[in-house]
Amino acid sequence: MLYQGLWQPCLFSAIGAALLVGILWPVVAHGALLAWLLVMLLVSMVRCGIGVYFRRLDHAARRHPRWRCLALGGALLTGSVWGAAVIWLFPHEPAYQPALVLTVAGVSAGAVTTLSPLWTAAIVCLVPVALPMAFQYARMDTPLASKLALMVGVFLVFVIGASQRWSSVLREKLRLEADRQRREQDLRESEARYRAIFRASPLGVFHFDTRGRILDCNDRFVDLIGTSRAGLIGLDLPATLHDTRVQRALTQALTEGQGHFEGDYTAVLSGQTRPMRALFSGIRDGQGAIVGGMAIIEDLTEHRQAEATIHRQAFYDPLTNLPNRRLLLDRLARVQAHCRRHGEHGAVLFIDLDHFKKVNESLGHAAGDRLLMLVAERLGALQEGEGLTARVSGDGFVIVLASLGETLVRAKAGAQQMAERVVAELSASYPVAERTLTITPSLGVALFGAVPASSMELIKQAETAMYQAKAGGRACVRHYLPSMRTAALHHLALEQGLRQALASGEQLMLYFQPQVDRQARVIGAEALLRWQHPSLGMVSPAEFIPVAEETGLILELGDWVLREACEALRCLPASRLPRLSVNISPHQFARRDFVERVAARVEAAGIDPARLLLEITEGVLIDDLYAAIETLNGLKRIGVALAIDDFGVGYSSLSYLKRLPLDELKIDRSFIQELEDANDAAIVQTIIAIARHLALAVVAEGVETHEQQAFLEANGCHAFQGFLFHRPMPYAALASSLKAVTGATDSMPQG
Repeated sequence: MLYQGLWQPCLFSAIGAALLVGILWPVVAHGALLAWLLVMLLVSMVRCGIGVYFRRLDHAARRHPRWRCLALGGALLTGSVWGAAVIWLFPHEPAYQPALVLTVAGVSAGAVTTLSPLWTAAIVCLVPVALPMAFQYARMDTPLASKLALMVGVFLVFVIGASQRWSSVLREKLRLEADRQRREQDLRESEARYRAIFRASPLGVFHFDTRGRILDCNDRFVDLIGTSRAGLIGLDLPATLHDTRVQRALTQALTEGQGHFEGDYTAVLSGQTRPMRALFSGIRDGQGAIVGGMAIIEDLTEHRQAEATIHRQAFYDPLTNLPNRRLLLDRLARVQAHCRRHGEHGAVLFIDLDHFKKVNESLGHAAGDRLLMLVAERLGALQEGEGLTARVSGDGFVIVLASLGETLVRAKAGAQQMAERVVAELSASYPVAERTLTITPSLGVALFGAVPASSMELIKQAETAMYQAKAGGRACVRHYLPSMRTAALHHLALEQGLRQALASGEQLMLYFQPQVDRQARVIGAEALLRWQHPSLGMVSPAEFIPVAEETGLILELGDWVLREACEALRCLPASRLPRLSVNISPHQFARRDFVERVAARVEAAGIDPARLLLEITEGVLIDDLYAAIETLNGLKRIGVALAIDDFGVGYSSLSYLKRLPLDELKIDRSFIQELEDANDAAIVQTIIAIARHLALAVVAEGVETHEQQAFLEANGCHAFQGFLFHRPMPYAALASSLKAVTGATDSMPQG
């Protein structure tokens, strides 16, 4: 404020100085007047220049403390120049003294107003102006002059006080003005924030008065309703709304303060229907009376879609879009309840695709997924009535049939008919991966009706029957029988017991059946696995080996047998037991590290690898002959002997025999038992001849009669294994028997 209007007091000072010089020109020395006027003009011009420069600065530069100092200096300099006029230009003629007094009084009054923003500046200007005047009158030493000097002092005190009051009033006014501007700015910012939130809110918002007419709304609400803002502003909601639920929520907001609506809403103006949630709130004045209201509208479309997605992910298979196991269990329980209420029967069909794994392995999982989708489409087309089709596993599907009839016989016939349709439909070819595939299903059927059964139990029954269908040749249908459950439980008991036996190592044991030559001398033995179950007794290998192969436990069993066989060879010298044969499972043989495992066992036992003979079946050669040859060559590099077990019962091929590094062929016992049959006898003769021409040893197993031995010897087989010579025996019995035989031989006379 000091610098903004600085030009005005400077101008008035210059004009007043010029007028004063003109008045005093006749009575005061001209040189003094002109010198004083020149100083006054220079001071005024400098102050004006400073004021002009100040106004060109930015706000930050103006706040520097030097500008306050310059303002004080300018006020002091101006007051000093006017005080100098009183001292140097004071006229002694009484007629001219009032002009100087009035000029000084005017300058003082002007300083009170112009310098009040900085009271200190007013003081430093007023004191140099007024005190010289009081000094001049006091120097005259007359009663009137003394009184005039006193009046000048009183005037000085008065104007200083007035300046202080004016400065206080001005400062308070400025403070109030600043507060007002700050409040207005805050109000504008608050309103701007409100408008920004109101306009940009992701929720629809609108205001309404006490009569329910829309006063304002944001863009989101316009989008939700599907019309224009002009069509909404002023809309009378009570007269326009057809949905009684929304009318009730609006009325509650205007009467009670709160109203709520949620559901599908159809807009009156656009006819659009979408799920919404609306919260109506009444707006109250200072006395608590409702003077209007506002509503917040939320679009629930995405929420509904998310719920549907979550529901589908939770209850439907993402690949086939069929219900999954969770939804199947729920729906099956409902179907059961319906059948029990109406005295009807239903059925559960468990479907599993035969050899589906080979599709994934040969053509890739994308082709397997495509095949599953086509299967799901065909099953969906077969669904009838209140039935349900679900996918419960990789290639496992379930069909639930309801209302098959009131009698069990009729229900079984209906389920069988549907199952046969499924087999026929799914057995048709499929266009997959630019080729035509044919795959067959195996089906298990479980009926339900008056007798309560859990959904899970029914599915397990149908699955058990399905496994029986696979065991019965695949591509067929089997109905569940209680005996199947007994077999399944026995299968499970064997699996769990086998796991415990492997963990403890106490129930498993090796039996050994010696192999002899024509003189009944022991030339080797075969290690045979036995399992002494704590409650089932001695479990036959024919019973638990298939379980082990199915569950993958055969790998652990094979490692255990190989380790125990090598340990037996370590304990028995080659003079007593030249070699020991160990049967190798196809799963065990197919392991990538099988050769390394055999080498590690042989090295750990510290035995001659040639004493260990590994027996493999012809089946291991079928899937990948080249990989099998590579594995056999690796075993030969270790030094172990190799034999084909049960030769002649598999996919025998003379072409692969010459390519395999074999040492021995074993004639299967089934041929030995039927030597009376000319065909079997011819097969045995052929096997012996092949072995002789390929320089392979040949062992006949299952020899039980002297006639069988005589036939074999007559045809060139001189190694035998069977009950005629030795039955399988534990290690202790084998060691004792070998020791007795060796001792007897040592005691025979030489020559």
